Amino acid sequence: MERSPRIFDKARIGDIDIHYHLADFTDPWRNPPAETFLCYSGYCRSLEFWHAWVPLLARDYRVLRMDPRGYGASGKPAPGYRFEIDQLARDAFGLMDHLGIERAHWVGDSTGGAVGMAAALLAPRRISSITACNTTAKMAQQTVDTYAIGEKDQAAAIEKYGVYEWCKRTLKYRVDITKIPPELGEWWARDMDRTPRHVAAAVFRCFSTADLWPRLKEITAPTLLIVGDNCPELRKQQLAEMARTLPRGKLVSLAGVDYGIHFLAPDQCVKAVREFLS
Repeated sequence: MERSPRIFDKARIGDIDIHYHLADFTDPWRNPPAETFLCYSGYCRSLEFWHAWVPLLARDYRVLRMDPRGYGASGKPAPGYRFEIDQLARDAFGLMDHLGIERAHWVGDSTGGAVGMAAALLAPRRISSITACNTTAKMAQQTVDTYAIGEKDQAAAIEKYGVYEWCKRTLKYRVDITKIPPELGEWWARDMDRTPRHVAAAVFRCFSTADLWPRLKEITAPTLLIVGDNCPELRKQQLAEMARTLPRGKLVSLAGVDYGIHFLAPDQCVKAVREFLS
């Protein structure tokens, strides 16, 4: 792969165009080349949610960010498309193949961590490690009900309000709104609104019905689970049980943060990742 410090581009991966950004500020004479971090966003969020991680990692690692299919500037499947976690993982592998990357350290936020675990099950040799921020093996029914915001289900809420307004009404459930300025919340909603309504509903249906618990013991990659200690007790209990179940799992709790930890506390998260890998 030709080395370049900063690449924004699109690649045709299977049936979809994937938008990505690759940063490489490692020493050009390194041989072999530096390892790669693949940063994978949570539900309906673009690669911009990882921008703070790039300067924290890119002197020592290549940092690859991507918009999953349907998100950000990547291609949007037509109405009726059925999202599957394994397909999302295969999209990531396809992008890695396009860039000549054999293995990567996967770091994902929320549902992005679940895709990383699916990737490790599909192709264990391609995943060097997994870091999952606030990721659960199965979405709790309480979460499913919460995101319906009083409608029949989340899809009905999306249809009624649109992605932008739905995001504004549910933002407090994915980030500690007491720690962000209003303009950040507005940017967050605008970013998610790049996802069409039918995609947002279909992706939520995919992740709300997925269950990784039966296969956690098969994941051989070292797996770091990061949770904010201000998160609800149920979430912390779920991640603690996951860490006990994963063969090489470890749980780290970050002080003073709630949801959105990869975005609100990137320095703390990257420090935890570096310590874990060392």
